[in-house]
Amino acid sequence: MLTGHCLCGQITYQADAEPALVANCHCTDCRRQTASAFSTVVGVPAPSFTVTGGELAEFITTGTDHGQPTQRKFCGSCGTPIVSVSSAMPDLVFIKAGSLDDPTVVEPQLEVWTESALQQWAIGEGSGKPAFARGPG
Repeated sequence: MLTGHCLCGQITYQADAEPALVANCHCTDCRRQTASAFSTVVGVPAPSFTVTGGELAEFITTGTDHGQPTQRKFCGSCGTPIVSVSSAMPDLVFIKAGSLDDPTVVEPQLEVWTESALQQWAIGEGSGKPAFARGPG
């Protein structure tokens, strides 16, 4: 089981399933939301994800790179990004790995939206991980 919380502790959550995928996402919107070079996301089946404390705020974006709506859910008090739900993959909830109680239990398996990467150093070339110029599939 994966558990996590926001910076201020008002939001807590759990996912009662193994990750379907763990990826570094380089899309423009994930980079902007996390204010970082990429966002490490943990895709879990949507029914397995439960908010156990607090209520998530939401902001819907239309992907700059993929053109699909994405629900970006976060703590309304401290602003910590918690999950993203993309209409392109509605069966998965993408947990922001930095919000996990123990982020060391997951390791990115692939790099996605590399055509949007800030710099080639951010992609982790030479890591042996599959890399997709856009989303997988």
